[in-house]
Amino acid sequence: MNIKSVAAKQAARHSHDPLSEKVKKVVAKVKPTEDQRWSFSYRYFSEMKNFGLDSGRIDKKWALSVVYRLQELSKLTLSEVFNSRDLAEGSLRFHEINWNQKNIPIQRADLHWIDKDYLDNPEEFPIMQIAVSRAEGRLVGFFDEQNSFQIVLFDPLHNAQPSKFNGYKVVLCQPLGCELTAIRDAASKAAAKIAERECDCSQDLSGALTWRKSHSGTAIVIPSFDNSIVNDADDLIELGVAKDHEHIIRAGIDALLAQQE
Repeated sequence: MNIKSVAAKQAARHSHDPLSEKVKKVVAKVKPTEDQRWSFSYRYFSEMKNFGLDSGRIDKKWALSVVYRLQELSKLTLSEVFNSRDLAEGSLRFHEINWNQKNIPIQRADLHWIDKDYLDNPEEFPIMQIAVSRAEGRLVGFFDEQNSFQIVLFDPLHNAQPSKFNGYKVVLCQPLGCELTAIRDAASKAAAKIAERECDCSQDLSGALTWRKSHSGTAIVIPSFDNSIVNDADDLIELGVAKDHEHIIRAGIDALLAQQE
């Protein structure tokens, strides 16, 4: 039995294994090492009402302020973040969201796009906020099991936890989105609108939103000390003697096999 057959059997066995389709359950966090730096992820990032960038109250440079803030925070170690009270309560204003805060416009359950292993475990994965700067909003997210901070929301107008400083007001802002998300949203609405018609238009349109590569390519590695073999092969293809590199290698294999007969 050749290698290809063995691999095919293994793949087939795995595809029928019901356990292979289960998502690994998040149990507990890994203890950070002494020198582990603060890292960030946007795996669960989204926009929603009151937590978007579409508002005349938001300076157009705010998104760049976020990038620079993340650059600064990425230089810190987690031990510095967790053990320095002055840092957490000072420039970072890093603390857990108080869901009982006066006029708070959101609750933990509203973050429904987060995996339930995280969302349903507030003790292990509390939702936190970090200051972008003293007067420029917050980042909202949580530490996952690998201690990477998952950014869930941008809060440019400090709506996640209204304060006495601004009279506990919630300042309206909307999701800004982008061209790609706007196109996807419009196509999804169009697909839903025509779903009841007796045609495959809705399925075709929905399928176009979940593009997958359908044709696999062929890669060939040609060992050569001075590139002469590759250059000769390219010349043969250019002259029309061979169709491609695979054709050349196949011809060589056939020639060697003929010598053994």
